[in-house]
Amino acid sequence: MYFWKKSLLIKIVGSFLILSLITILIVGYTTFSQARVSLKESVFDSLNFAIKLKENELNNWILDQRRNLLAITELPEINKEAKILLTSKKSTPEYESAKTLLSTSLKSFVKNMNNLQEIFILSNSSRILVSSNPDKVGKYQALTQYSEVTKAPKYNLISNLYRNAETDQPMISFAIPILNKNGKPLGMLASHLNIERIDSIIREQAGLGKTARIYLVGNIGNSFSRINVFVSAKKFGSEEFPDGISSKGINDAINRKNGEGLYQNYKNVPVIGVYRWLEYQDLALLAEIDQTEAFASARHLASSILAIGLTLALVTAIAMLLLGRQIVRPILAIAHTAKLVSKGDLTQKVPVLTKDEIGFLANTFNEMIQQLESSYQELSNYNRILEVKVDERTQELKEKNTDLEQTLHKLKQTQAQLIQNEKMVGLGQLVAGVAHEINNPINFISGNIKPARSYTKNLLDLLNCYQKNYPDPVPEILDIEIIIDLDFIREDFPSLLDSMEEGTRRIQEIVLSLRNFSRHDQSSQKQVNIHEGIDSTLLILQNRLKPKAGYPQIEIIKEYGDLPLVECLASQVNQVFMNILANGIDALEMSWEKSKLKSCSMKPQIIIKTEAINKDYISIRIIDNGLGIPEEVKHRIFEPFYTTKPIGKGTGLGLSLSYQIIVEKHSGNFYCNSLVNNGTEFVIELPVFYRL
Repeated sequence: MYFWKKSLLIKIVGSFLILSLITILIVGYTTFSQARVSLKESVFDSLNFAIKLKENELNNWILDQRRNLLAITELPEINKEAKILLTSKKSTPEYESAKTLLSTSLKSFVKNMNNLQEIFILSNSSRILVSSNPDKVGKYQALTQYSEVTKAPKYNLISNLYRNAETDQPMISFAIPILNKNGKPLGMLASHLNIERIDSIIREQAGLGKTARIYLVGNIGNSFSRINVFVSAKKFGSEEFPDGISSKGINDAINRKNGEGLYQNYKNVPVIGVYRWLEYQDLALLAEIDQTEAFASARHLASSILAIGLTLALVTAIAMLLLGRQIVRPILAIAHTAKLVSKGDLTQKVPVLTKDEIGFLANTFNEMIQQLESSYQELSNYNRILEVKVDERTQELKEKNTDLEQTLHKLKQTQAQLIQNEKMVGLGQLVAGVAHEINNPINFISGNIKPARSYTKNLLDLLNCYQKNYPDPVPEILDIEIIIDLDFIREDFPSLLDSMEEGTRRIQEIVLSLRNFSRHDQSSQKQVNIHEGIDSTLLILQNRLKPKAGYPQIEIIKEYGDLPLVECLASQVNQVFMNILANGIDALEMSWEKSKLKSCSMKPQIIIKTEAINKDYISIRIIDNGLGIPEEVKHRIFEPFYTTKPIGKGTGLGLSLSYQIIVEKHSGNFYCNSLVNNGTEFVIELPVFYRL
């Protein structure tokens, strides 16, 4: 009693009751295992006996049919008439008489012997001369699947089942040679057996059990594809398993192995099975019974043992519950105090109810609470200071990070704008200067063409008048007329003036396009014709659109809608057109290079569509049929300095500045639609009236 009060270990010794339950379980499991082994051996013996019995019955039945066929063959009148039939000519009376007698006899045999389906006589050329079935007479019958029957007694007669080519049903056929006096074969007496008896032999279970199954399996495949199917008197296979059946027992038996074991059958049901290869029937014979039924008595024994074990466990649990109350009560007091302490109440104390190990644990726990309270107070003070410092530092870093991000973004935008503006200012000045310098002499030439045409007409009229009034000029004048080809000059000179006038008009259009693109004289917003800006840009890029070595011509398709005049910064909008069209030309050239490598042809195109969305907005769509833009690149095309072009061919500023011009400076929309291998579409939406 003293040690019982002082030591928790002694109290826990009462748990030996659990060991008793474990012992019961071990004994029960051992008993169940031994019963299962005994049942398995008993079932194996029963199945082996049944399968051996079926095999003997099957062989005896086949031997009976052999004896019947031998008896028919040895009948003197049958043997005699068969030889006459096989040796006589077809048109002789002897042949017809023998045929009639044999036909009547064979039909009588089939009628009186239920196990014979058909009896017939074959010539050496495999033609049926007479048969119990008149429809077969005259037909040819191959002998490759027949089992030859001899007079020598054989127990193991080879009588394999085969698939009848006409009826597609299983069949066993016997054949006996008909010999002449010299022992040479004249023909064969053959018979198809009625194998319905096989089903009755196989299906009889002989009291094996409700789930017992005995069945035959054959292989209807070939050496490359094996198909195992059920074999019955009516057919090979079954509608339930059109693709064949398979299990460990079936596969081993088909592979000419005999054995027994526990496995899953063709329906994946666990069974105990015995299997044999019937060598002389070329079939597998299997006997199986479900493991559920076979081990039912073992499971009943296991259930009884389990019930006894659970009863003992329940009694032991009640005893342990009564004992555990004395042990658990102080432990629950410590647990309750620990729960309150975990919620922050460090004023709690554990009551010391005993002087054993649990009492010692309670005293130690109270000391731990005191130390924890002191440490918690210090940690709280330090944590408050640390939180204040972390918040201050975090806020400071956030502000600096925000300032740096804004500064970097503005710096990139400013740098891009400065570079592009400087470039465009220089280009605009150059274009405007060139246009101005070309415009003055062209205006001079254009203004003097009309007077020159008038002077030329007057001179030609004067010359015609001289020739009319002085038809016979001096020889010197005639020589000069021949040298200068006066008739050609009179005819060609007006055409020459027309060509000069057309050339000056073309140059004036180019100068006007250059001025429209640069808009150097129009730095503020103004109502402009968007189509003129697009046409001016295309004129400047005309050289890149023409065919050149290694690249075809790029076709421009204009689908202009009816647009109003748009108030905008014309030179900057023209710059956007230039950037998009130049990028489109670059994309088409890259696409052409890749299409040549893939040996496929493409026709480069750029389609420009314009339309009025409503009274306040217009849209411009520029579409190319290039390779398109990958999704991961499309998200970054409007970033400054981002480019996918080789070094020296792109700055990464064109689309970024275009986005700023359309979206930020004109309050419009600018976006890209593209799929890989399906081309790219840039959409510009501009307000009709300029919005700052």
